[in-house]
Amino acid sequence: MNKKISYIVLSSVLFLAACSNSTTDVTTDKTEISAENLVVADYAIEGMVCAVGCAKTIEEEVGALSGVAVSTVDYESGKAHFEYDKSKLSEKEIITKIESLADGQYKVGEWKEQVESTESVSPDASENTNTEAEDQTKVKVNLPSFQIPNLFTFLINQV
Repeated sequence: MNKKISYIVLSSVLFLAACSNSTTDVTTDKTEISAENLVVADYAIEGMVCAVGCAKTIEEEVGALSGVAVSTVDYESGKAHFEYDKSKLSEKEIITKIESLADGQYKVGEWKEQVESTESVSPDASENTNTEAEDQTKVKVNLPSFQIPNLFTFLINQV
């Protein structure tokens, strides 16, 4: 009986070792795009709630489309950047793909670069406008209050 068990265990180990040593060849298709067919598109994506699940999923799903050379999505800024071959893929197909993910959770819009405005202010009015601008940009935050118990009092009460 022990010989049979030993034989089964030994053959199982050898079988698993043989299976783990087998390698699979993974081929990656690099998409080469001629300059006249290259389209660079940036989009604003709303509805993302995390970098790993949302942004990475969008990046991988669009990157898997035929004709896409570059697919990057930045969760922090909400920006998606794609470079694709317009002879193989259209902008509408990319947008449709993104908006079909996660049961339509994501909405694609036009990406607008945020540029800081540098308005010149006359020296007389600079004091008033600075305080008004500061008041408008200030955000009131209510932090939860909690109290750390006094360890010494706690120990004395336990005795």
